[in-house]
Amino acid sequence: MKQRIMTGILAGALYIAFLLIGSVPFAVFITAIAVIAYTELAVMKKNGGPFTGCCDRRSFCCFVRPRRLPAPCAFSFFMAAAAGGSVAFTVDFGRFFFRKIVFILIKRPHLFFSAFYIGFAFFLLVHLRFEGLLLVFFIQIVIWSTDSGAYFVGRKWGKTKLAPHISPNKTIEGAIGAIIVALIIACLFQLVIHEPLFSSWWLLGVITVVISVFGQLGDLAESAIKRYYQVKDSGKILPGHGGLFDRFDSLIFILPILYLIHVID
Repeated sequence: MKQRIMTGILAGALYIAFLLIGSVPFAVFITAIAVIAYTELAVMKKNGGPFTGCCDRRSFCCFVRPRRLPAPCAFSFFMAAAAGGSVAFTVDFGRFFFRKIVFILIKRPHLFFSAFYIGFAFFLLVHLRFEGLLLVFFIQIVIWSTDSGAYFVGRKWGKTKLAPHISPNKTIEGAIGAIIVALIIACLFQLVIHEPLFSSWWLLGVITVVISVFGQLGDLAESAIKRYYQVKDSGKILPGHGGLFDRFDSLIFILPILYLIHVID
């Protein structure tokens, strides 16, 4: 538990620091997270990812195999270009990797969809931070409060299993408590910043519930993936917490939803 707390504090502080800095440093930092998260998912799928030489399929691997680089490089470039990359670089990169990406689409579509699933969400995160700090910080705080609420409420009052075949520890009471805690924290956040995030308190509440509910669904989706591939954690890069795919599963699931309902433009 001590290791888990220390890792959470250090990793959280690093993430918040880059979030506050914003601009290109944040884009580079998030791109690195996206590549690692994709690699963890690829390793779980027994396809190795761009890094090999690991002791087991859950480890974050150390040695590069160039033939497996196109997919993670593709969405890394996709995000970098969105953060301000040049048209010339876009064209050159596209020509260089076109044949490999076509191969991935035809021969290994699951790798392509994994790259899209992770890459598009992190692209939206970078895009959102370039637009401003408050909304992305609000989304992140609601996710964190949802996770904390689900854990503590579920531990105290949880009795009815939510999805025992996917995640045995999650309860319906914990899920409901997570939404309530998220609503409380969202209202406090709005009161503290003195700048209206949305046009009304009612809309604030609706968006908070959407983030909280879909955040929990994202967590369940990632648990289902791990259960299918029979792994406990997506990786070992964060001692006591698992991999980066574990830590960003809710955010990965939420951001495309917020894009679809036009919370993110």
